[in-house]
Amino acid sequence: MPTYHDYLWLQPYLDKRFAFGYCVAVIPGRSPAEVLSLLGAASSHSDSDVHLEAVGVAEVGEVELDLADQAVAVGFGGVHVIAVAAIDGDNTLLIQLNGGSFAVTEALMRPLLPEHEVVAHSLSVNADSQFIWWSNGERVAAFELFGSGPVIGDERVADLIWEVGGIGIDDDAHNEPGEHAVEGAFALTARITGVAVTAELFEAGPFTVAVVPGEGRTLQVDRPAAPIQNPPSQWREVARRYKAAERIPLHGMMFKERPPGGRPSAELEFWFKPRTCMRLADDEGVLFLQNRQKQTWFRTDGVLEVRSGGYSLDIHITQLLQIHRTWPDARFADLLPPDTAGRAVEVNGRRAWEFEMPPDWAGLDSTVAFDEETGIPLRWKNKTCTHEISELETGIDMGDGFFTGP
Repeated sequence: MPTYHDYLWLQPYLDKRFAFGYCVAVIPGRSPAEVLSLLGAASSHSDSDVHLEAVGVAEVGEVELDLADQAVAVGFGGVHVIAVAAIDGDNTLLIQLNGGSFAVTEALMRPLLPEHEVVAHSLSVNADSQFIWWSNGERVAAFELFGSGPVIGDERVADLIWEVGGIGIDDDAHNEPGEHAVEGAFALTARITGVAVTAELFEAGPFTVAVVPGEGRTLQVDRPAAPIQNPPSQWREVARRYKAAERIPLHGMMFKERPPGGRPSAELEFWFKPRTCMRLADDEGVLFLQNRQKQTWFRTDGVLEVRSGGYSLDIHITQLLQIHRTWPDARFADLLPPDTAGRAVEVNGRRAWEFEMPPDWAGLDSTVAFDEETGIPLRWKNKTCTHEISELETGIDMGDGFFTGP
C-alpha cells in the first residue's frame, strides 16, 4: 500500500513547479475527454486555441499561463484554465498550477462527483492547504494538510492519514508535524481512489490544457463586433504583438556588448521553441540545451552533460526574449501610456519601434526596440550592457529531439 515514501520524487516539484501553489484532483473512471466535456470546456473557437498540449508538469504551468492570456485576449470572462492527463486509461489527473483552486472548489467540481470517488488537494503560496474526499457526490472528509485544523468527516480518514504518513495531524491520539504533507496527500489519494500518480506522468506525460467556465457560466465571448485598429507604433499595439510573439519559434544570433574594461562581450547562436526549448551554440559547437521538461545539458570539457545547475552562461537569451520579466511587479502592457509612440529605428536590417522604458527592478533606465513585424525584442540597452539580435528567422520547424542532449 502506498505511503508518503513512495512520493518523495515530488520534492523537486515542490521547490520549483509548485512554488506558487498547486491544486490537483484524481477522478477515477472518467477519461480526460469526458472530464473536459462535463466541465463545459470549449471545443473550438475561431480566434484562439482553446485546447493546448503540454509535455510534463514542467510545461503545464507555462501553457496554463499562456492559455489564460489568450482567453482574456479573445474576450472570455470568468473562466479557469486547467490541465488533464490520463492515468491507466480511463482515470484522470486534473492539475492547476500558479495558485489555482479549481479542484477544491466543490461548486466547480460538482459535474464530476456523482457515482465516483473523487479526491482533491491543494497548497497555496501562503501555505493554506486543503484535502477533500467526495464519494458519490457527497463530501466524506476534509482537512488541512499540516494539521492546523481537525479532520472533519469519516473516522477512517484519520487512520489512513497515520498509515500513509507525512501529513500533519494534531489531536489527542497522534502528533505529526506534516513535514511531507504533499507527498502524503498524493499517497492518501492513491489509497482512497486506487489510482496512483506516477513520476513518469509528471516528468513526460501528455497533458491537455483547456479553458473551462466558472460556476453558472458558459464560454461566451464578450467583445466589440469590430476590433479597433491601433497605430502600429503605439505602445498598446507593440505590447500586444510582443505578447503574441511568445509563441513564435526563433533562430538567430544574439550579441551581448559590455562596456570596455570589464568582462568581454559575447555572441551565441540560438534556437528557441516555445515555451521552454532552447539550444545555444558558440564557435566550438553546442553549448547548452533545454527541452520541454526543462531538463538541461551544458558542455563541459567538450562534452554535453546533464546539469541541473553549477554552470554559467555569458548570454541568457530569455533576458531579451522574455523582457517583461525585467519589470516583475507590473503588467507589461501597463509599463507605458497606451498611446506612447515608438521611435522608428533599424536593428540589423529589421525595422523596429524603440521605446524609453521606466526603471526596471534594479532601478536602471533602458531602451528596447521591438521588431515592427512580429513584436520580438531586437535590442535592449542600459548602462551595463546591450543585448541585440541579428540574422533573425521566425517560424523555424525543429522537433523536440533537437533540444534534448545525449
